[in-house]
Amino acid sequence: MRLRSFTSGAQARRAKPISHANSNWAARAALNPNEAVASNSSYLVRNRVSGTVNWSKAFFPSYKTTVGMFFEGRSGKPYSWTFANDANGDALAGNDLMYVPSAPGSGQVVFLGDTPGNTPTENRFWEVVNSLPRLAAAAGTVVKRNADFSPWTNNLDMRISQEIPGFFKGNKGVLSFDVLNVGNLLNKKWGCIDEIAFSANGGQARSFVNFVGLDSQGGYIYSLRAADDLVTRQQRGESQWALQVTARYEF
Repeated sequence: MRLRSFTSGAQARRAKPISHANSNWAARAALNPNEAVASNSSYLVRNRVSGTVNWSKAFFPSYKTTVGMFFEGRSGKPYSWTFANDANGDALAGNDLMYVPSAPGSGQVVFLGDTPGNTPTENRFWEVVNSLPRLAAAAGTVVKRNADFSPWTNNLDMRISQEIPGFFKGNKGVLSFDVLNVGNLLNKKWGCIDEIAFSANGGQARSFVNFVGLDSQGGYIYSLRAADDLVTRQQRGESQWALQVTARYEF
C-alpha cells in the first residue's frame, strides 16, 4: 500500500509566514542573530548624481529632431564582511560577522599554519584588510552589517526622436529611438553594475576567512580562502545596452 501526504490550503498559508520569518532571520549578517542592531539597509543608495540634457532643432519645417541624454551615477549596494563558514554554531554558514584584530602581530587571532617568526597566513590576511579601507577601519572590532559598499556605477541613456507628417492637417507622428546604457554599446566595460551578490545566508555577504575554532587561550583561529569577488549584475540585462523603438501619433 502506498501512503501519500497532503497539505491543505490552510496549512500552506500558515507555512508561508514561517518561510518569510526564517528568510528574514537567515538572510542578514549578525554577530548575535537574536539581537536587534541598527545598520545600513541592504537597499541603501548612499549617494546619487543624475542629470538630463536635451537639444532640439527643426531640420524640416515644423518637424523637430530632438536628442536627449540622461545620466545617473550612484553608490553601489552595501554588503557585510562575514566568516565563510558557520562561526556561531547556528547551522547557517556565511552570515556571521567577522572580527578584525587590532593590528598585525597582536596575538588576538591565531592563523592556521603560522609559526613564531613565520606568518605567511597572517601577512596575507592583512594584505586583504589593508587593501579595503572600510575593512581596515574595523580593526579591533567586529565589522558592522552592510558597512562596506560595492563600486560606484555610471549609466547613460540616450533618446533620439523625430517628428514626421501626419495623415491629416494638424496631425503628426513621432518616432523615438531609446538606447539604454549607451556607454556599454561603445565599450563593453562601461555601464556595468558590479556588486556582491545576494546570498540566502547573510544577504549581501563577502568572505575570505574561515573560523576554525578556539585555541587553548580562547582566541579565534582563522584559515584563509580566496575572497568572494564582485559579480556583474545581469539577471535582466542591467549591465548591457538595449535598444527600444516607439511610435506615437498625435492628432
